[in-house]
Amino acid sequence: MRRINTLFLLASLSIASAFAQLGSGFVGNGYYRIRNLATSRYIYVTDNKDYYNKMKDAEDFQAIQLWKDANKAIPDPATVIYIEQQANNKNNYDLQAQGTGVHQFTGMYVNVKNIAQGVYEVYASRAGVMKYLSDDEQSTSEQGTMGTRGKSNYRRWVVDQITTNHATNFFGIKPDPAMQVNGKYYQPFFAAFPFKLASPNMRVYYISKVSGSEAVMKEILSGEVPASTPVIIECASTEPTNNRLELLTKSNITIKDNKLEGVYFCNGKRPQESTDAYKVFDESTMRVLSVVDGKLVMTNTDLSRVNKIKVTDWENLVKVQANCLFANTSYLPVAADIPATLSITIDATGIEDIISDNKDNAVEGVYTLSGAQLRTTNDVKGLPAGLYIVGGHKFVIK
Repeated sequence: MRRINTLFLLASLSIASAFAQLGSGFVGNGYYRIRNLATSRYIYVTDNKDYYNKMKDAEDFQAIQLWKDANKAIPDPATVIYIEQQANNKNNYDLQAQGTGVHQFTGMYVNVKNIAQGVYEVYASRAGVMKYLSDDEQSTSEQGTMGTRGKSNYRRWVVDQITTNHATNFFGIKPDPAMQVNGKYYQPFFAAFPFKLASPNMRVYYISKVSGSEAVMKEILSGEVPASTPVIIECASTEPTNNRLELLTKSNITIKDNKLEGVYFCNGKRPQESTDAYKVFDESTMRVLSVVDGKLVMTNTDLSRVNKIKVTDWENLVKVQANCLFANTSYLPVAADIPATLSITIDATGIEDIISDNKDNAVEGVYTLSGAQLRTTNDVKGLPAGLYIVGGHKFVIK
């Protein structure tokens, strides 16, 4: 008989347990963050596997981590949980995050029992023994420990809905300040949820082609990105509050020529069976976004763009250092004979409709190569170096 995945069942119950407590509570199907009532530590989904130690009769809770600080949670997709109430049974819920979910794992939905007005305690039983999910770390440290030993408020949880205009519970991109080109910041990004750019001065791209030593970057002009689509996001700021995303429940956009791939997790503490917990960086077949000499490139030479973590060498049962891709990031898979560093060029698709060889019909104004209008006149004074469309013709500023 297949063992029910108790970790995700418990974690899912914990999410549903916060309905009608603090914050917005559950107000319908949508995206939420979940924090412990006693410690204010947020739930992070950092793997899609559950393991059970038969000798100790204990779950391995490392797939669910707990961390303090709303500012840490805001730009991290691992904290975004989609809660879906089932129409045929209002007591049943499905919880989805990071490309996985309760129903997918267990074949069942979560049932929630209300213990008191606005308060839910989360429990599961095995062999007649009741266990409550809790934050077992009662110190003031930043990281908690998911377990079943906590009492009172340590086993109670708060749900807050994520909304675009929320003062503190929104989702925003936080690019690395080092990833700056001409005053813009760039962030490789990969998330399970579809989204749309919600702040001004943001753009979203993908790699549509690799040709020789060049990678061609193409803008998604609508600013809408389907679920599980690896992209590169351009921001005018490093502050997440200025780089907000609107989380969508679905998207009808289709992107067929995206060469990027993505990873959800970077968790080196997982058992060897968890092939998705982390992805080791292969310098021969992977390129990551970087800035070299003030220009965007895809490269295998900038190891600051990968995460140096300790992973378990299960053959020798020791921890070893490994260069792994950051969680929720995009990367470019390549053939082994591709150059170590690829320069990035912008796809000019879309500029034909504003370019005219007829001078009488020339389009007034300054545009980007993707067709976005920057100025209504042909004045280029003060623009940063780059390639533009000015008066319907290509124009280079050096």
